[in-house]
Amino acid sequence: MSEILWTELEKIDILRERMGVNYERAQLALEAAQGDLVKALAQVEKEQLQGADRIGRRFLNSAKEQMKCLGRTQLNLNHEDKTVLSMSAPLGIALAYTIWRRPTLRMLGLLGAATAAIKKYELKISSVEDQAVEEYDEYPYDVKTVIIPDEEFSPKGESEIHA
Repeated sequence: MSEILWTELEKIDILRERMGVNYERAQLALEAAQGDLVKALAQVEKEQLQGADRIGRRFLNSAKEQMKCLGRTQLNLNHEDKTVLSMSAPLGIALAYTIWRRPTLRMLGLLGAATAAIKKYELKISSVEDQAVEEYDEYPYDVKTVIIPDEEFSPKGESEIHA
C-alpha cells in the first residue's frame, strides 16, 4: 500500500500496534512529523528509549544510594549496655547468608540466637554517622598547650617544664 492511499487512521493504527502507544500519543506524533509515518515511528521510539534510560538511571542511582546507606550501617550486639560485637551491615549480611546456606551452621546459629535471647543480648542497628557525632562531641585527644616564657629557660639551653 502506498503512503498516499493510507488514511490518517491507518497510520495511527500502525503507530499504535508497533509502538504500543495510545491513540492520542500516536496522533500527536503523526502531527509533529507532518504526516510522515516513518518520522513519527522514529520519534516515538526515541522518546520511549529516553524514558527507559531515565528509569534505568533513576533505578541505578537509587540502588547506589541504598548501598551507601547500607555501608554506613553498623550492627552491634550489646549485653548490659556493653558492646560485645560490632560489625558493618554488609559483613553481617554476608555472614548470616553464609551461615544460613549450611545446614549445620544454620542449627548452630539458631541455637546461638535463642541463647542470646534468653541471656538478654540486644542487636542494635545504627548509622556510623550517628556514632561519630556521639563519640566525638569533644576533642578526642587530651592535649595541653604549655607556653614557656623566655625567662624560664636555663642558661644551658635546657628548659624545665613543671606541670
